[in-house]
Parts: sequence; structure tokens; C-alpha cells
Amino acid sequence: MGIVLVSVVKISGILSYLQEAKSNDLINSFKKLMPQQATVIRNGLPISIDMKNIVVGDLVLLKPGDITPADLRIIESHGLKIDNSTLTGESEPQSISATSTNERFIESKNLAFYSTHVVEGKKIQALSNDMHCLVRNSCNSSYQFNSQCIKGLKA
Repeated sequence: MGIVLVSVVKISGILSYLQEAKSNDLINSFKKLMPQQATVIRNGLPISIDMKNIVVGDLVLLKPGDITPADLRIIESHGLKIDNSTLTGESEPQSISATSTNERFIESKNLAFYSTHVVEGKKIQALSNDMHCLVRNSCNSSYQFNSQCIKGLKA
């Protein structure tokens, strides 16, 4: 009886290991689907860089069909909609604007999160997030960008 029990435990362990290995392979294949390049403006010129080289304060240019390469704060857009379903499960793309819409900045409508899909919009510019670039406006409790953080970045 003990031999049977030990055999069942060993077989179960082997099957669990094989299943875990398959899951890891699947996750690695999804990573290959993510865009490897992003368009940013540096020194006043748009350049294509590896996503891993995006730094805080980079001005990122997005267009419909792009996958958001980092957590971004939208500073300019027209008719922007982003599909957040991978993060929130919302079935419809969400309208995003350049204005802060909530006192709690994480709930504001001017954020685009890593790996979400840009569905539509024109002239989309976003700043990679840095909380030091946000200044709270005491008059209306909204958040605004510190002009020193984005000075000269707009193309």
C-alpha cells in the first residue's frame, strides 16, 4: 500500500512539473508578442528605441494599433480610446484625454497603462510617468505638469 502511495505522489509531482514548464513556455511566447520598439522624442527628434530603454520623462508618441510601452500620462491627444480590458476587464475601449479628471491621479482619465492597446486617436503624445513632474494645483485640486519636466519636449 505504501509503494502505491509513493508512486502516486511521484507521478503527481512529475505531471505538475511538466504542466508548470508548459505554462512558463506559454508566458514566454506572450512576451514575444509585446512590441519591442517605441517612438520617443529625444533632443527634439523622434527616434525608435527599445521599450526597455524608455526612461522617466520620455515623451512617447502613440498611434492607433500600438501597445502602450510603459505607464504613461497623456499630455496631448484627439479622440483617444484605449482598450484596458487586459487590466480591468472593461468590455469597451475607454476615452482618454489630456486633462486630469480625478483628484486621485491614479483614477484620472489621462493615464495609459503598460500593455494596453491604443484603439483610436490622433496626435497622441504621452509622458512616461514621474510623480515629481506632477504639481497639485491648490485652487482646483487638479494635477498639472511641472513645466520644467516637459520644457522643450513637445515636437
